[in-house]
Amino acid sequence: MSQQVFPSASFPAYPTIQLNPPSDWTHQVVPDAIGALMAPAVEGRYTANVVISVSRRSPGYTLQDIAASVDSFLDALPEAVLLGTEPVVINGRDWHVREARYTHPQAGSLTQFTAVTVVDRDAAADVVQLTGSCQPIEDNNDDLKAIYSLVASVDVTPAS
Repeated sequence: MSQQVFPSASFPAYPTIQLNPPSDWTHQVVPDAIGALMAPAVEGRYTANVVISVSRRSPGYTLQDIAASVDSFLDALPEAVLLGTEPVVINGRDWHVREARYTHPQAGSLTQFTAVTVVDRDAAADVVQLTGSCQPIEDNNDDLKAIYSLVASVDVTPAS
């Protein structure tokens, strides 16, 4: 067998992901993800965050496939209440967006906002997922608004 190289036509590079987080959010390296963006920590409160991940699938994997997987995962969270699902276009790309509230064993009540898209290439399909989490605060949830804004800014392009 001849030598194989990543990235190449057989093993394409991951897509480029551009985001505009709030100016006071910081980046964090997290296992099994591209990274995370974190709100400023406040003593005694859960720190709002958005985790960015990319997973590789076989060619032909669709947005509907990952949407069903996301919905099933969120529905299985403890005391999950699914708040909504939307097919959304962000910067010209189709996304599946789902929001849920659930009870985390250590953090208590959380809102999780998940947005997924599929970048289909000849050799592979890459699932880009943004997962935002924060404590639900009625009437004025700046953390959730920041997550919405951050996700709305996302621009995903296939690597050349």
